[in-house]
Amino acid sequence: MCFRKCRIYINSTICNIYNVICSTRQHGRVGGAVDDTIIQEMIRIAIQRLSKKQNHPHVTKKKILKVLFQAKGSLPHENPVKSHLAYYWYKDGPYSEKIYAGIDQLVQDGVIIDSVTESAETYRLAPERALLPLVEHDDYIDEAGSEIRRTVREGAHTGRMIRDIYAAAPFKLYGAYNLEFKPKFESHCDAVLNGRKSRYNNGDILNLLDDAVLAYPAPPKFIEHRRMFMDFVKMLNAFLMSDASSARTDLLKTLLVLSRKVWDVFAYGVRIDHHDPYYDDRVDGWTYMYKQKLVRLDTEIRAHTKTFETSVVDHTRLAPDVEAMILHPEKHEFTPVVLDAIPD
Repeated sequence: MCFRKCRIYINSTICNIYNVICSTRQHGRVGGAVDDTIIQEMIRIAIQRLSKKQNHPHVTKKKILKVLFQAKGSLPHENPVKSHLAYYWYKDGPYSEKIYAGIDQLVQDGVIIDSVTESAETYRLAPERALLPLVEHDDYIDEAGSEIRRTVREGAHTGRMIRDIYAAAPFKLYGAYNLEFKPKFESHCDAVLNGRKSRYNNGDILNLLDDAVLAYPAPPKFIEHRRMFMDFVKMLNAFLMSDASSARTDLLKTLLVLSRKVWDVFAYGVRIDHHDPYYDDRVDGWTYMYKQKLVRLDTEIRAHTKTFETSVVDHTRLAPDVEAMILHPEKHEFTPVVLDAIPD
């Protein structure tokens, strides 16, 4: 009889412990499940509010990512939701593997529905799940949800949002190169390569490139990339200032590809130091990848520089100082001017 009572007591205790664990998980307080559940709830709120703001149920991953980044930045440090929304600075600005993984999981769970077209991949909440919270709310989650709603209410226009975010970027180059120069240069190349009149002339592109040169960051850790960046700048200057720019579409395609690779490699370097603590264990791998990318970019830049020496500099309309930079890069000393640089 005593044994039976003890067994009942033990079973009852085990059940109570199990119920406590389940309840705690439901509130998002245990291990890895914490982050996942809270992040998914933030995603659900973001999609819900964006859909209402746009009067359209479909939203992009990029918009979800930007809204949550802005909301995160406005949360007080003592709110634990802030640390769950883990980001690092990357090619297009702040990026979060955790949020992307959360979106993918919500698709698998049927909470959100993805739609893929030729132009975009968008997401909408399943109607029966739109108003159903994924985790029991507490004060911290309510505060984060309110911040997401405020962010969307005050302006979810993608262009303006990206400009606001880039204003807080670790380096001015994000705005000068990735927001201003690169998209306009790509637009110019697309028009020229397809036989259309470009909205931008060669001078416009060179002015934007000059702004990017002035914004290049000063920290010594970028010294190797800076040299490659400047070699690209010299080639583009030589090309746009010569009569080759109207005829050599092969060289224009080369410069278009290089403009993207130069930026991508820079972004690989930025995330090493500019990331949330969640990604600390990635740093060694990121550092190794960055060094490998630098080696490959260096090889490519050197090969193309030789091509430009023979294909561009012999044009009579090329400015002498630019020709000197191409023919004798070792004599060119580049000292970047950093505008309002953020200390390393």
